[in-house]
Amino acid sequence: MTEMIHNTAGEVIEYRPVSPVEVEYIIRVLGDRLEAAVPVLDELQRKRYDAEEEYSRQFESAKFESKRELYNDRLAEARLAALPHMRALNQAKAELHHAERLQDALKAKLMGYQNINKVNGHAMQVGGVGR
Repeated sequence: MTEMIHNTAGEVIEYRPVSPVEVEYIIRVLGDRLEAAVPVLDELQRKRYDAEEEYSRQFESAKFESKRELYNDRLAEARLAALPHMRALNQAKAELHHAERLQDALKAKLMGYQNINKVNGHAMQVGGVGR
């Protein structure tokens, strides 16, 4: 089944196509959703890189400013100081990966409906409907 958004109510509904025209409609809707996801993924990717840059900046600054004599102690102190930025980085990565997995699922669903559409077309030609 495919989740669709109801045009007037805006709620998610389960949709089962019953004709080739409806299969083509779903293909168009899924294609539109994948196209609309591109700027969202770009924004999530930018947020991830910004978070990574901020974490690196805070970590290196804390390591440089540390008064500890041993390097391992400086590293430990810097990791603790940069921990909030590491959490922000991990959150940004998780959001990006979730969006990428959703995009992959939409692509797989789109390919499935394209295959159904192709099979329907061949079946109509063989059965004489297309003549």
